[in-house]
Amino acid sequence: MKSKATNTLHVLLGLVLGLALAATVAHAQQPNASPSPQPSPKAKTQPTPAAGDEEKPYTIISSVEFGYRGLKVDGDLNKYQSDLNYKAGPRLFDSSFLMKSNVKGGLFDTLLVTSTGWGADPNGNMRISAENSDWFRFDGTYRRFKYFRYLNNFVNPTYAVHPPDPVTGQHGYDTRRQLGDFDLTLLPKNRNIRFNLGFSPERYSGPVFTNYHMGGDDFVLFSHARSRSNEFRLGADWRLGPVDFSLLQGFRRFRDDTTIDNNGVNLGINPALTNAYLTNIQRNQPTRGSVNYTRFSAHTLLAKKLDMTGRFIYSNATTNYVVDEFLTGINYNTRVTGVPTANTLTSGTFDFHGNAKRPNVLGDFGVTYLATDRLRFSNTFRVETFQINGASFYNLAFYLNRTNGTAVPPILVNGDLGTVKTTKYRKIQDTVEGDYQFNNRYSAHFGYRYGTRRTETFYAGYNPGVYVPALVTTEAETETNHTNAFFGGFKARPVKSWTVYFDAEHGTADNVFTRVGNYDYTNFRARSRYAPTQRLSFNVALITRNNSNPSEIDGVSLQDFGVDVKSRVFSSSVDWTVSSKLSFSGGYSHNRVDSDAAIDYYYNNVRHPNGHSLYFMRNHYFYFDVIARPLPRVSFYAAYRINKDTGQGSLREAPTAGLLIASYPMSYQSPEGRLSIRLNKRLEWNLGYQYYNYNESPLVSIRPQNYHAHQPYTSLRIYFGGGER
Repeated sequence: MKSKATNTLHVLLGLVLGLALAATVAHAQQPNASPSPQPSPKAKTQPTPAAGDEEKPYTIISSVEFGYRGLKVDGDLNKYQSDLNYKAGPRLFDSSFLMKSNVKGGLFDTLLVTSTGWGADPNGNMRISAENSDWFRFDGTYRRFKYFRYLNNFVNPTYAVHPPDPVTGQHGYDTRRQLGDFDLTLLPKNRNIRFNLGFSPERYSGPVFTNYHMGGDDFVLFSHARSRSNEFRLGADWRLGPVDFSLLQGFRRFRDDTTIDNNGVNLGINPALTNAYLTNIQRNQPTRGSVNYTRFSAHTLLAKKLDMTGRFIYSNATTNYVVDEFLTGINYNTRVTGVPTANTLTSGTFDFHGNAKRPNVLGDFGVTYLATDRLRFSNTFRVETFQINGASFYNLAFYLNRTNGTAVPPILVNGDLGTVKTTKYRKIQDTVEGDYQFNNRYSAHFGYRYGTRRTETFYAGYNPGVYVPALVTTEAETETNHTNAFFGGFKARPVKSWTVYFDAEHGTADNVFTRVGNYDYTNFRARSRYAPTQRLSFNVALITRNNSNPSEIDGVSLQDFGVDVKSRVFSSSVDWTVSSKLSFSGGYSHNRVDSDAAIDYYYNNVRHPNGHSLYFMRNHYFYFDVIARPLPRVSFYAAYRINKDTGQGSLREAPTAGLLIASYPMSYQSPEGRLSIRLNKRLEWNLGYQYYNYNESPLVSIRPQNYHAHQPYTSLRIYFGGGER
């Protein structure tokens, strides 16, 4: 059953579309609604009202494109749907409806409704905007997504031995998500005060397969995912003297009612019953959460020299959860010290419940001083603190029998035994930056950022891993660290048609929750744009990132167990407008990633304490577009996309020598062609075809998931109102 909020959302969308259609029909029935003359192809002005429109209350400019898409997929259908998920069937390609007032005093000055991707598409979007400049402005968006993901190489390490499914692997999703954002501003053009209201609903549901480790083995379980949230906002913006103020109060409510019910379903992924085997599992895990937040900011400019901005944000998040689970199985390993293994679990129940609170405070203050017309200094000071207070309590009852039929004393824990944990976090950061404009062609900026962080954790509770739960020794830990970063860059225009940008940053950055060494990073970015004429331009860009994360395993090893990641992104493009009837664009980009992680692992029961896990990406991407108008009523569009990742190349892993290598070598091509014919001033016919060709290397999985997809489509675009071309 759909929720009231979802039904209300659908009704709202239906009313808007009905209003648009009714207004269009009414406009078409009005006398003297002759269309405007066609402007010349070189004209770049906006559409003008038709003759006589100035005498009508509203001018309407609208179009809708609807049609049908065909589909034929050869090869792996699940991989195609995981990548694209386009379906065959009728489709609303896009629509646009603009109603503009010609007189003062109407309900609204403009009403704009646009949509795209409805019908056989995996995602759709609708946008609504209405404004009366004196009284209100309304902006709304509604989006829906169909998410499909079933891949045999995703969390499927034992595919060749005992696959849970020969096609889908161990993780799979076929879910739906709906999002909305609706904002209303009252008195939008009033500089002294205006009010803001907002509402953002979200819905998520669908079947999900995922794997769990319990009882001594892994099991693929079917989940019914279902969650929803609603966020409400209200606030105001006002001016008092030379200071602008803004206040926003938000309330978000969240609930998750995901369940697992595999009663009577064969849950074992192993071919033999000698391993742990579940015969039944049922889990309910309702979660409820709320977030209340307040944001206050102020801004002023003094003497046209000193620009100051301050912001304060306070939020308080709470979460309450319950996990009720019932399961039965054979050869079940409770992992409780003192309980024999190889048992038949006749009945097992868990009851976990808990809560957590997270108050968060964020404040920052920025000052910019305009020393001269060319020199500017700025400083931004930022403080963030939060505290997570959580507690969980549990009851459990395990009734087991040994394989010889004798009973094992039941494991009973009652009385809401549990644990409590507190995490305190505080970070202070300050950024100083300077900008200097040498002249209208050359400028430079430079800066320094410093940060200091303090994290405190406290933990105490019971250990459910022993036959008689014992109180765990209280644990407390405090850690501080400091980070530094330097950055700078310049912008240059040596000649009028050539512009160059460059910036760089080097320093250290920390992780909020992971108490390991700081990230050591060095980033460079450069971009060049050369436009010898207004119709021809060349663009080249390069981004490099070096990131290392040194760390160690506490109590195990002091050697470096960090990760070094190097990435290089090169991109280039050319845009050439030959004439009003012909234009080209094309480009090439290369994305290169090298990752080296020091790991300690076992292979064939042999430990490799100095192992390395390497990942490589060598992705080449090329695209080409052409738009041609050979005849006044005929236009043609063609495109070609090539994406190829060579991955690790000829390198092969050697697990016995401590070397693991991973990559994702594949090739992907997608040509497309579309012909558009303007039948008359009101109708345009489109005919197109798109092809997808995906191939992956046998290195990716035991069974390459290759596919070829053909998508012919046709559509008809109808223009309404005046001003169409």
